[in-house]
Amino acid sequence: MNIDINVPDEWTPGLTLAIQQSLQHAVRSGRPLITCLSPDATAEQIEAIDHQIRALVQDSGLAA
Repeated sequence: MNIDINVPDEWTPGLTLAIQQSLQHAVRSGRPLITCLSPDATAEQIEAIDHQIRALVQDSGLAA
């Protein structure tokens, strides 16, 4: 099955490819956890949230 996702026009080809590869890895290695963030979230904020979520998943025993 293929799932098509339309990305915002302002995304660069590099960002689009990085997201595609991340989603592909998540689907192949486990069950992805996907959420929406405000478009004005900074890279540092996203990284901090990512670390917190990964720690929560690890601590819960649900890590793939």
